[in-house]
This record gives sequence, structure tokens and C-alpha cells, in this order.
Amino acid sequence: MTLPPPRATRTTPSTAIANLAQVGTPIYVKLVMSFRKRIETGEWAVDQQIPSLDELARDEGVARATIRHAIGFLESEGLIGRYRGRGTFVLRRPQSGVFYDIPTSWDTLVNHVPDIQIEWLESSTVMRPQSINHHGGALSPDGYQHLRRLQKHNQIPYFVGDSYVERTIFRAIGKKAFNSPVPMQLIQNHAGERIGRAEQTIQASNADFEVAQLLDVPVNTAIMVVTRSVFDRDEVLVYESQGLFRSDFVRVHMRLK
Repeated sequence: MTLPPPRATRTTPSTAIANLAQVGTPIYVKLVMSFRKRIETGEWAVDQQIPSLDELARDEGVARATIRHAIGFLESEGLIGRYRGRGTFVLRRPQSGVFYDIPTSWDTLVNHVPDIQIEWLESSTVMRPQSINHHGGALSPDGYQHLRRLQKHNQIPYFVGDSYVERTIFRAIGKKAFNSPVPMQLIQNHAGERIGRAEQTIQASNADFEVAQLLDVPVNTAIMVVTRSVFDRDEVLVYESQGLFRSDFVRVHMRLK
């Protein structure tokens, strides 16, 4: 089966989230973004007591319950703490910092192993990837194993991605091996002699509500979308992936001369 022309990178939310977006971002989400920004900029400094729920409700012109919902989100992040009889205090600022250079060569991609933790979100068998990001080649008649996972550095989520591994390769490697932070390294080690062509595209996008929750960032935060396609020597697609990175954790660096 010949692959169709490449489609635009899928960055749209799920149906439920799309319906939510049609009526605008929920008020509590806007408040979370606003309050989080105050902590990031130091307007609400670490160890400082923030205004009460009643004060914030009055200032923002919303119900007290809405403020409580937003504050609860920040508390679950560990940014603030509520103490009976004392009030609510800022515990820490959101952590960030570039720690991962997105590989720009095959050798770097298969040899670099970042210090990360992996959380599995989905694993299923499909006949084809949801989208094909690089033109040419054909689909494998054996189908693909779809792997969706969230990756964290120091327990901070920085990447959510979907990978599609040709079933013959996946069966040979086994799911347990994919606890490795670098699937491409596994592909190289088990099918390196078959690989004929590999392509990568990096582009900017914005986090929708679903991705923002997974990556622990505000809605519409800038993210980096990295798509990869690997074909064997017969131009059969053996690996396809789309990764969404927090832009404040990663960068692309290339020596030009």
C-alpha cells in the first residue's frame, strides 16, 4: 500500500476538548494561568501569603468556588500550600530549564540517553499510524504497535508522544524494552541493517487543553513538535512518531561552521 501525501501535524484536541474550546477557555483555567504567572514572575513571591479566596473572588469578579478550583490546581502542582488558621502561601516557583537538545543527526539520536522517567498512557495494535508526516514509501502489511507515553525529568513532565513501531520489529524487541527513553536506539539495535531512510521535522505549535494538562503548562503555551519517519531499504515505513515538547525544557542546537 502506497502512503498518501503527508498531512498537517495533528495538534487539534480530542472531541471533548474541541467542544470545550468552542465555548472558550473555562474561567478557572484562565485563573490558573494568571495565578501561575504571578508566581513565575515573583509577583507572588516564595513564602509570601497570597490573598484570601474572598479577596481573589472579589478582585476577579468570579464565584468563590471558581477561585477555590483554580487554587486547588496550583496546590496539586506543589506551588502553594494552604494552612488552617494561617492562610495560603507560595511554596516554590514553577521549575523549568533547558536540559535536552533535540538530536539533529541519526548518530546522536540513537546514542544519546536522557535521564528521564516514563509513564505509559496507551498501547494498542493498529494497521496504520494516525498520520504520516513524511512523504513516500509504503505501509507494512503486518500493522503497527501504537505506543503513547509521557516523559518526565526530575518528575516534571516535558514530553508526550505517539510512536508507531512495525509489528514484526515490536514483537522481536518486546514491550518491556520500550521502557528505554530512546525508541530509535532499539530500532537501530534490532533492525539497523534494514534502515534505508530516516527523516525528522521540527516545528512550533501551541498546547491545546489536553496537552497543556499532560505537560503541566498553561493552554496555548508554545511547544515544539518533532515528527520522525523511518523507512527500510524497500521503502516500507517501520517507525513513525510525533513528539510534543515543552519549549522551556528543550532546544535545537546546530553547529553551522
